[in-house]
Amino acid sequence: MRGFKRSGEVIKVRLSDYETAMLESLVDQLSELLAVDATEVADADPFVRWQAELDGGEPLDRDDPVITRLFPDVYPGDPVASAEFRRLTQGKQRTDRQRQIEVVLSGLADSQAGANPIQVRLIDFDDWLKTLTAVRLSLAVRLGIQTAEDAEELAALPEDDPRAYIYRVYEWVAYFTENLLGLR
Repeated sequence: MRGFKRSGEVIKVRLSDYETAMLESLVDQLSELLAVDATEVADADPFVRWQAELDGGEPLDRDDPVITRLFPDVYPGDPVASAEFRRLTQGKQRTDRQRQIEVVLSGLADSQAGANPIQVRLIDFDDWLKTLTAVRLSLAVRLGIQTAEDAEELAALPEDDPRAYIYRVYEWVAYFTENLLGLR
Protein backbone atom coordinates (compact mmCIF):
# COMPACT_ATOMS: atom_id res chain seq x y z
CA MET A 1 0.00 0.00 0.00
CA ARG A 2 1.58 3.22 -1.15
CA GLY A 3 -0.01 6.47 -0.28
CA PHE A 4 -3.47 7.74 0.29
CA LYS A 5 -4.20 11.05 -1.37
CA ARG A 6 -7.33 13.15 -1.46
CA SER A 7 -8.03 15.13 -4.58
CA GLY A 8 -11.28 17.06 -4.30
CA GLU A 9 -14.13 14.59 -3.90
CA VAL A 10 -11.96 11.51 -4.53
CA ILE A 11 -9.52 9.59 -2.35
CA LYS A 12 -6.86 7.79 -4.36
CA VAL A 13 -5.11 4.74 -2.98
CA ARG A 14 -2.28 2.94 -4.70
CA LEU A 15 -2.31 -0.82 -4.00
CA SER A 16 -0.06 -3.48 -5.45
CA ASP A 17 -1.56 -6.17 -7.63
CA TYR A 18 -1.51 -8.74 -4.82
CA GLU A 19 -3.07 -6.30 -2.33
CA THR A 20 -5.84 -5.52 -4.81
CA ALA A 21 -6.41 -9.23 -5.45
CA MET A 22 -6.48 -9.99 -1.72
CA LEU A 23 -8.99 -7.24 -0.97
CA GLU A 24 -11.13 -8.28 -3.93
CA SER A 25 -11.09 -11.88 -2.71
CA LEU A 26 -12.12 -10.88 0.82
CA VAL A 27 -14.99 -8.74 -0.47
CA ASP A 28 -16.07 -11.52 -2.86
CA GLN A 29 -16.15 -13.97 0.04
CA LEU A 30 -18.32 -11.57 2.04
CA SER A 31 -20.64 -11.27 -0.95
CA GLU A 32 -20.95 -15.05 -1.22
CA LEU A 33 -21.70 -15.30 2.50
CA LEU A 34 -24.55 -12.81 2.15
CA ALA A 35 -25.75 -14.03 -1.25
CA VAL A 36 -29.16 -12.64 -2.09
CA ASP A 37 -31.55 -14.46 -4.40
CA ALA A 38 -30.92 -12.96 -7.83
CA THR A 39 -34.58 -12.87 -8.81
CA GLU A 40 -35.59 -9.23 -8.81
CA VAL A 41 -39.14 -8.00 -8.64
CA ALA A 42 -39.60 -5.60 -11.53
CA ASP A 43 -43.29 -5.08 -10.80
CA ALA A 44 -44.46 -1.47 -10.89
CA ASP A 45 -46.84 -2.11 -7.98
CA PRO A 46 -45.08 -0.77 -4.86
CA PHE A 47 -46.92 -3.26 -2.65
CA VAL A 48 -45.60 -6.21 -4.66
CA ARG A 49 -42.04 -4.83 -4.39
CA TRP A 50 -42.52 -4.21 -0.66
CA GLN A 51 -43.78 -7.77 -0.09
CA ALA A 52 -40.82 -9.19 -2.02
CA GLU A 53 -38.48 -7.12 0.15
CA LEU A 54 -40.17 -8.39 3.32
CA ASP A 55 -39.90 -11.98 2.13
CA GLY A 56 -36.15 -11.38 1.86
CA GLY A 57 -35.30 -14.64 0.16
CA GLU A 58 -33.67 -17.48 2.02
CA PRO A 59 -32.85 -16.74 5.65
CA LEU A 60 -29.22 -16.29 6.57
CA ASP A 61 -27.44 -19.22 8.23
CA ARG A 62 -27.62 -18.22 11.91
CA ASP A 63 -25.32 -21.15 12.76
CA ASP A 64 -22.45 -19.28 11.12
CA PRO A 65 -20.87 -17.04 13.80
CA VAL A 66 -19.97 -14.43 11.18
CA ILE A 67 -23.65 -14.03 10.26
CA THR A 68 -24.53 -13.78 13.95
CA ARG A 69 -21.90 -11.04 14.36
CA LEU A 70 -22.88 -9.09 11.26
CA PHE A 71 -26.61 -9.44 11.99
CA PRO A 72 -26.91 -9.68 15.78
CA ASP A 73 -30.17 -10.40 17.56
CA VAL A 74 -31.95 -7.12 18.23
CA TYR A 75 -33.80 -8.64 21.18
CA PRO A 76 -31.29 -11.06 22.74
CA GLY A 77 -33.71 -12.12 25.47
CA ASP A 78 -36.60 -12.71 23.08
CA PRO A 79 -35.85 -15.12 20.21
CA VAL A 80 -39.38 -14.81 18.80
CA ALA A 81 -39.19 -11.01 18.57
CA SER A 82 -35.66 -11.24 17.11
CA ALA A 83 -36.84 -13.70 14.46
CA GLU A 84 -39.76 -11.43 13.53
CA PHE A 85 -37.46 -8.40 13.32
CA ARG A 86 -35.11 -10.38 11.06
CA ARG A 87 -38.03 -11.44 8.87
CA LEU A 88 -39.03 -7.81 8.40
CA THR A 89 -35.56 -6.33 7.87
CA GLN A 90 -33.23 -9.03 6.56
CA GLY A 91 -34.07 -8.58 2.89
CA LYS A 92 -33.30 -4.87 2.87
CA GLN A 93 -30.16 -5.28 4.98
CA ARG A 94 -28.81 -7.94 2.64
CA THR A 95 -29.55 -6.02 -0.54
CA ASP A 96 -28.04 -2.86 0.98
CA ARG A 97 -24.87 -4.75 1.90
CA GLN A 98 -24.68 -6.33 -1.55
CA ARG A 99 -25.05 -2.91 -3.17
CA GLN A 100 -22.24 -1.59 -0.95
CA ILE A 101 -20.08 -4.58 -1.86
CA GLU A 102 -20.70 -3.93 -5.57
CA VAL A 103 -19.47 -0.34 -5.17
CA VAL A 104 -16.23 -1.62 -3.63
CA LEU A 105 -15.77 -4.38 -6.21
CA SER A 106 -16.35 -1.87 -9.01
CA GLY A 107 -13.71 0.45 -7.56
CA LEU A 108 -11.26 -2.42 -7.28
CA ALA A 109 -11.97 -3.56 -10.84
CA ASP A 110 -11.45 -0.01 -12.13
CA SER A 111 -7.90 -0.11 -10.73
CA GLN A 112 -7.12 -2.85 -13.27
CA ALA A 113 -5.49 -5.17 -10.71
CA GLY A 114 -3.51 -2.38 -9.08
CA ALA A 115 -2.21 -0.84 -12.32
CA ASN A 116 -4.13 2.36 -11.48
CA PRO A 117 -4.90 3.89 -8.11
CA ILE A 118 -8.18 2.86 -6.50
CA GLN A 119 -10.51 5.81 -6.50
CA VAL A 120 -12.91 6.11 -3.59
CA ARG A 121 -15.42 8.82 -4.36
CA LEU A 122 -16.60 10.60 -1.21
CA ILE A 123 -20.18 9.91 -2.27
CA ASP A 124 -19.29 6.17 -1.99
CA PHE A 125 -17.22 6.52 1.16
CA ASP A 126 -19.83 4.99 3.49
CA ASP A 127 -20.19 1.98 1.19
CA TRP A 128 -16.42 1.41 1.37
CA LEU A 129 -16.35 1.91 5.13
CA LYS A 130 -19.26 -0.46 5.81
CA THR A 131 -17.84 -3.14 3.52
CA LEU A 132 -14.33 -2.93 4.99
CA THR A 133 -15.79 -3.04 8.50
CA ALA A 134 -17.84 -6.13 7.63
CA VAL A 135 -14.74 -7.82 6.18
CA ARG A 136 -12.75 -7.00 9.31
CA LEU A 137 -15.52 -8.23 11.62
CA SER A 138 -15.71 -11.45 9.60
CA LEU A 139 -11.97 -12.00 9.99
CA ALA A 140 -12.18 -11.23 13.71
CA VAL A 141 -14.88 -13.84 14.19
CA ARG A 142 -12.95 -16.47 12.23
CA LEU A 143 -9.83 -15.70 14.29
CA GLY A 144 -11.76 -15.76 17.58
CA ILE A 145 -10.99 -12.14 18.47
CA GLN A 146 -13.35 -10.95 21.17
CA THR A 147 -11.01 -8.94 23.38
CA ALA A 148 -7.81 -6.93 23.06
CA GLU A 149 -6.01 -9.82 24.74
CA ASP A 150 -7.15 -12.17 21.96
CA ALA A 151 -5.61 -9.82 19.39
CA GLU A 152 -2.37 -9.59 21.37
CA GLU A 153 -2.11 -13.39 21.50
CA LEU A 154 -2.58 -13.59 17.73
CA ALA A 155 0.02 -10.86 17.17
CA ALA A 156 2.54 -12.98 19.10
CA LEU A 157 1.99 -16.15 17.05
CA PRO A 158 5.01 -17.66 15.27
CA GLU A 159 5.20 -16.99 11.52
CA ASP A 160 4.53 -20.62 10.62
CA ASP A 161 1.11 -20.60 12.33
CA PRO A 162 -1.57 -20.13 9.60
CA ARG A 163 -3.53 -17.83 11.92
CA ALA A 164 -0.57 -15.42 11.93
CA TYR A 165 -1.08 -14.70 8.22
CA ILE A 166 -4.84 -14.19 8.64
CA TYR A 167 -4.16 -11.91 11.60
CA ARG A 168 -1.82 -9.81 9.43
CA VAL A 169 -4.58 -9.55 6.83
CA TYR A 170 -6.97 -8.46 9.60
CA GLU A 171 -4.50 -5.76 10.66
CA TRP A 172 -3.94 -4.71 7.04
CA VAL A 173 -7.69 -4.17 6.54
CA ALA A 174 -7.71 -2.08 9.75
CA TYR A 175 -4.78 -0.01 8.45
CA PHE A 176 -6.49 0.51 5.10
CA THR A 177 -9.72 1.59 6.81
CA GLU A 178 -7.93 3.91 9.24
CA ASN A 179 -6.11 5.67 6.43
CA LEU A 180 -9.33 6.13 4.46
CA LEU A 181 -10.98 7.63 7.53
CA GLY A 182 -8.09 10.03 7.95
CA LEU A 183 -8.83 11.61 4.56
CA ARG A 184 -12.57 11.95 4.78
